[in-house]
Amino acid sequence: MSTCGCKMAPVGRFQRPNEEYVISHRCLGCGFERFNRIAADDDFDLVLSLPVQPPRTGREVKAQQLEVRLAEQQELWDMEEAG
Repeated sequence: MSTCGCKMAPVGRFQRPNEEYVISHRCLGCGFERFNRIAADDDFDLVLSLPVQPPRTGREVKAQQLEVRLAEQQELWDMEEAG
């Protein structure tokens, strides 16, 4: 669950180097992403129907989100200086 408490939706899947399948979930409220290994009772055909994503870690996603936030903040600062 994300910190905002909204629902998480599956948005894709990837396979780790050890061939383990992982489902990516994204918060519908704040965009937070979490990765979950598939479970024995998951519908594997449904997992395979999710879009394929490149393998990544939570740390990589957090760094990417931070870069986006910093770029957005920089735009605001630039607008304030121009304005």
